Amino acid sequence: MQTNEILQNLLTERYIKPIVVEGNYAASKSAALLNPESGTVFSVASDFLFMFQDQNKNGWLTIPNQLTINGKKYYPKLGDRIINNDGTSYSFTTKEAIIEMAYNYFKEYINHHFGIQTVIEGMSFFENSDDKTDKYFVVFQKFKSRIHPQIDAFISSN
Repeated sequence: MQTNEILQNLLTERYIKPIVVEGNYAASKSAALLNPESGTVFSVASDFLFMFQDQNKNGWLTIPNQLTINGKKYYPKLGDRIINNDGTSYSFTTKEAIIEMAYNYFKEYINHHFGIQTVIEGMSFFENSDDKTDKYFVVFQKFKSRIHPQIDAFISSN
């Protein structure tokens, strides 16, 4: 898959909790994905500046023209690393490397079941033998796709 296609998919997927998607990449070319439980963040600003930060305060950025950290100006190059006062480490790398890191982290949170509505139906059966009554319940599962309303599917397990 091309990097732009991976980026587009990454920012338009539906995710399970706790992942939060902020912004609208399609409209503004800026968005962020974050996991508030671990502190992991992926952001893109103006389709130019990409950043990924993991739960261990390791950050990766695309290379800006100039960067100000702790009141000091830096002119980073590919492979440079800067450590902030709070212990956060920033490494400068390519857009492709950052998108790949973000995709590898957030892909486990993709909601593959989004759009499937489940309705469970069943039927009870009773069997009387001597002085004992056995009860059986058979479940019929019907699901309907929100994306393709013309598709009906039924699953029966007995």
